[in-house]
Amino acid sequence: MAEKIAVSKEMLVLEKWSVVMSEELGGVVLLMFPAQGEPIPIIMRPAQAVTLGHDLQTFPEILKPTVQ
Repeated sequence: MAEKIAVSKEMLVLEKWSVVMSEELGGVVLLMFPAQGEPIPIIMRPAQAVTLGHDLQTFPEILKPTVQ
């Protein structure tokens, strides 16, 4: 199943993605494979990858309407 990611007012449809730790680069590499075009590597520090992982797993709190 393809995922859509907003990139500055344009949508990028991903076929798949993977995350690997690179000792050569000293960081985490997020590889995004779009439906069309070449793979896009994004290099992050480990702390950035942890923050991104937490952000993706944390759902925004939905406030319930109260009756007054």
